[in-house]
Amino acid sequence: MPLFPLFFMIVLVAIKESLWLVGLIGLVLTIKSWSFTSTRLVLAVLLVVMFIVNGQDYVDTTPIQTIDILDAKQNGDRIRYLATANQQELIVSATLDERQDLDYERIGRRCQVELTEKMVLPRVNRGGFDEARWMRTERLAGKFEVKEWGSCTDTPGFDAQGRRMRQAWMDRIERLPAKQALYIEALVLGEDRLMDQLTLDRFKKFGLLHAIVISGSHIAFLIFTILWILKKCRLTRERRAEFVLVLLPLYGWLTEWSAPVTRAVCVAFILLLYQRLGRRTDPLLVVAYVAAAQLAYSYTSLYDIGFQLTVGLTIFLLLSRKIWQKIKRPWNWLLISVWAQILTSLVLQMAEQTEVSPWSPLLNLVIGAWIEWIILPLSFLVGLLLFFPVTDTFMTLHERAVGVLDLALAQAEQLPVPTVAVHLLSLPLFLFVIIVVLIGWYVAERKWWGHLLPVCALLLGSVSMDLRTEERVTFLDVGQGDSTVIEKDGETFVIDTGGAFTLSQRPTLRPFDPGSQIVVPFLHTRAETVIDGLILTHADNDHIGGVIGLLKKIRVDTIYFGRYDNQDEKRHRLLEQIEATGTKVEFVKAGREIRPWLTVVAPDESEVEENDRSIVLLANVAEKRVLLTGDASIEQEEGWNLGPIDILKAGHHGSKTSTGLDLLHQTNPETVIISAGRNNRYGHPHKEVLERIGENRTIWRTDRDGMITCSSAGCEAMIK
Repeated sequence: MPLFPLFFMIVLVAIKESLWLVGLIGLVLTIKSWSFTSTRLVLAVLLVVMFIVNGQDYVDTTPIQTIDILDAKQNGDRIRYLATANQQELIVSATLDERQDLDYERIGRRCQVELTEKMVLPRVNRGGFDEARWMRTERLAGKFEVKEWGSCTDTPGFDAQGRRMRQAWMDRIERLPAKQALYIEALVLGEDRLMDQLTLDRFKKFGLLHAIVISGSHIAFLIFTILWILKKCRLTRERRAEFVLVLLPLYGWLTEWSAPVTRAVCVAFILLLYQRLGRRTDPLLVVAYVAAAQLAYSYTSLYDIGFQLTVGLTIFLLLSRKIWQKIKRPWNWLLISVWAQILTSLVLQMAEQTEVSPWSPLLNLVIGAWIEWIILPLSFLVGLLLFFPVTDTFMTLHERAVGVLDLALAQAEQLPVPTVAVHLLSLPLFLFVIIVVLIGWYVAERKWWGHLLPVCALLLGSVSMDLRTEERVTFLDVGQGDSTVIEKDGETFVIDTGGAFTLSQRPTLRPFDPGSQIVVPFLHTRAETVIDGLILTHADNDHIGGVIGLLKKIRVDTIYFGRYDNQDEKRHRLLEQIEATGTKVEFVKAGREIRPWLTVVAPDESEVEENDRSIVLLANVAEKRVLLTGDASIEQEEGWNLGPIDILKAGHHGSKTSTGLDLLHQTNPETVIISAGRNNRYGHPHKEVLERIGENRTIWRTDRDGMITCSSAGCEAMIK
């Protein structure tokens, strides 16, 4: 079986990384796919040698004084560089100010710097970004902040010269309208630094991200287009193949040899070379050897979602050719897209991303074809013609094609049920679904109903997880802010959505929004796209800043405001935005039972201080009494008569103005939760509060422990 080299390398990586289940499965597949020839034995030995040489994690602790800058991405006043120092790649971030306008000009240059090292965080919320895993996958040695820049000079070498040429080309592209420049850079150079948050969300939502990055299909289209043009120029077949064989490595060099480009270029180069030599080879064998070589060169590629998707889907398509050949077009295309969606969902489960669109298969055919056959060739033409004084015809065509694409994406958002969420599966259920999908694949070659098995398995797995969901309260890590999720009696309530504070003087392409980027992904892991209630304790930005972002992705039955917290222009603007979404709004005060298990404790009258108008909630969840105090001050706490509780969320993120001794003595909580940001500028939690709480109580802090989940079995932190 031609997949032997890939399975063999997966076993080696699994042993190195102690991935014993992966290693066992890989070993079984390796034995099953084993076929001996002297050539394959030599290639296997070369893979092992490459793996041993490149598998060493080189660590150099020499202080960094000089960096070579490889790439950069700017977002508002912040810029993040990919750089090398001491033979290691690292991330270097900096803040731009009015006196410092150098940003992308540093690419391809060597700069003197003074750096401070920054903490690399693991995943802190379920469904959130795992920075530590990403850093390890990319084999980045660390994350640093620039304290001071020194002088910069051109980095010597062929690669650095290519980076400067590439940057000069992108400077020309970025003189075009932003949307046109975005697609040209993405499709021609594999660069997403102009991708705004709205466009990114739309492509992710409908499973179309693969269509705007350089992939195998893009390389194939480029090759066929060039061969067609050369044929029209009356070049012989041999000369055409030779021309493309020279062009492919140059294109790889110009696009910085990113992982997907390397895979696509290498596979295409080998297949074309075999064709030029008049020999035939199995495309599946070529894909397997290229993927195995990537693992041997960088073993952490096994963790990369892009590697898993592109290699896995390519192998699936090649192995299942018999299925598609029996079905007439375009139905086979649609069926392929459905299977690709299912397999993609399974891969994304491992990354805790569970949002999918039922429209994705159809949109991949329609919008994907528009990008592939219209925008991609026009992007290449416009990108190349920027160097020549030619007519604006192609520019106009490209602008209109991009406009049609944006309109189509906007219309797709208006489709009924644009997205659904599949529950994050437990390991046993995940393995069960994988097995059923493989069985369905086998059956589908013989019986039509085999195509239904994967869909049924995913739905069954998600429903099973829903039925097993226990009562719990989850305190999300939203930085310097609050967001709590309560799940009880089949209902889900969110209390506050966090918020982000920024001083950026430049517009941000991808602003941080905790509502859409933290709260929503967490809800999606619970298969939630509709929740029963959203309670906004008060109108400070660190509690309500993520509301609109959440409402764009989650439907809310009712939003609850404090009766006395809707008195100024800031709150009126928020209410207008909420009412524009069609969401029902209710105002509550002390004594209101939102649910039999969820009671409003305060406020019972208007207060001068905004924090003192916070909605205070007492919840009975998972056999525990939980008090959520918002930002209410000690003076307000003295008026509550609550009795003993089990879990107290400290007021105002651990500020000394809240969580007084009287409240602690009256309620005597076993556990105290503090929601605060890491290294926040307020110094929360204050030392006085920690001393009041004392050492006899369990303290959980989101700035140290990440997301905290409390159930009848107790509380558990995301960061172990």
